Amino acid sequence: MTVEHKQVFQGRHLTNRLLTREGSGKITRHHEILIGDPTVTYLPGDALGLYPINDPALVARVLEVMGASGDESVPGPQGSTCTFRDALDVLNLATPTRKLFELYATRGVTEYETLLDKANTDLLREYVSAKDAAHDVLDVLEAYPHITVTPAELAGALRRNLPRLYSVASSHAAHPDQVHVLIVSVRYTIRGRERLGVCSTWMADRWPVGATTEMYLQNQQRHFAMPASPSTPMIMIGPGTGLAPFRAFLQERRVTGADGRNWLFFGEQRQATDFFYGDELSAWERDGFLRLDLAFSRDQPEKVYVQHRMLEHSADIWAWLEDGAEIFVCGDKERMAADVDRTLHQIVETAGGRTETQAREYIEALRRSKRYKRDVY
Repeated sequence: MTVEHKQVFQGRHLTNRLLTREGSGKITRHHEILIGDPTVTYLPGDALGLYPINDPALVARVLEVMGASGDESVPGPQGSTCTFRDALDVLNLATPTRKLFELYATRGVTEYETLLDKANTDLLREYVSAKDAAHDVLDVLEAYPHITVTPAELAGALRRNLPRLYSVASSHAAHPDQVHVLIVSVRYTIRGRERLGVCSTWMADRWPVGATTEMYLQNQQRHFAMPASPSTPMIMIGPGTGLAPFRAFLQERRVTGADGRNWLFFGEQRQATDFFYGDELSAWERDGFLRLDLAFSRDQPEKVYVQHRMLEHSADIWAWLEDGAEIFVCGDKERMAADVDRTLHQIVETAGGRTETQAREYIEALRRSKRYKRDVY
């Protein structure tokens, strides 16, 4: 099946199901969306692009701080105009722009003059994106309430929200006319105010079941395609919502009758509350379709993660790789994927009997031949 790079369609929200159970530290949901257009198709490994709408409470607070009604006319896309409230629905309120800081600097805010200095690039980056310390647009407005910024000026200084991409969690062959996604609601507190992930909470709380909106499917086959041969073994490492594409891979192999071996490493905090799609995965394990290794980090005194389970099975992983397996990693780039990569090098050294240099060359050869694929963020 050939799939276009980007296919736009009107998706209808069919299902919004909570997967995490009482006692979990997260809110993770399964969403099913009706495609409704027989010309729109996708492959496992592809992504769904969503255009989020900002939290109405945040929009209302911005209007309140600015003393605006929301009915003011402001510049819209491509030379059009719209109301200020409509603009705030889709503008990026999470990340202040350089243009916004420049606006305040011209009105005497020396703090922003300093941040905009080329010598302070790291300070500026920390101000807008540091973990547990970042400042959003409302922070800027509240910090300098004595400075008047008009609705048109604010709208002109901000960028639109970018679409958010989520790994598809279903096989089109298994679920014709539907696409599934697995999304954890992002919620955190900075300086006493709760911040919301704009798209994850929009999907969870503000896009009603039955409602329709524009979205698109994006082809990701160049960097995260399933093996070309249905007989190729697959090793999949996907803790948390990194499980999503591997549910799609497994559904695809199940419905097409592929005979390749399948091995999944999945991890989360607690098995009782965070075992996403546990019934489905366990059923596949019972009938021999899937080899499943689990790492629930908080179910024992010592933390156990997917890389620890990999080390426990070093000899088998090496044997699978030597048998032509492709290895896939999906999830957090900075921590999990880096730890998994180090572990994979260690496995090649120990189970494969290679030197450190030879292990690097072996892993690099896997990358070049597209037998080691990562979808990390």
